[in-house]
Amino acid sequence: MELACAGIPGLFDCYALNVSGTTAWACPYTDFPFVEIRPDRHVRVWSNQVRGAKAVAVHGERVAFCGGYGEELDRLAHGELTETSVEPTDVGLLTLPDCRLPGPRRAVGRGSRIYVQAEPFTAWGVFDLSS
Repeated sequence: MELACAGIPGLFDCYALNVSGTTAWACPYTDFPFVEIRPDRHVRVWSNQVRGAKAVAVHGERVAFCGGYGEELDRLAHGELTETSVEPTDVGLLTLPDCRLPGPRRAVGRGSRIYVQAEPFTAWGVFDLSS
């Protein structure tokens, strides 16, 4: 299935991307649907209320979104995949092991993990959705 035919509204940019094995997961701007793309060109789209996430983790039917706009910069939002949507289950704050907020950071999703590198960008921390 072509992406243009998959019902992905307003695909202009990809804010969060996760590649796990041969499957890619994405949250494209502007409507931020949650999208699964498989190598056989099969595409699934779920509506999603989480806006502006910079990284996403996937484990079975569970997802976690890291980041957002403004006051949601440190958000860690959890959800469950239903047939048509990502249903929110919990929202927390992304913190460093010493309980501080990370400040400027890089965040990358791979499989069930979100890797976070905060200033001074010398070490990576890991959030694992499968734990």
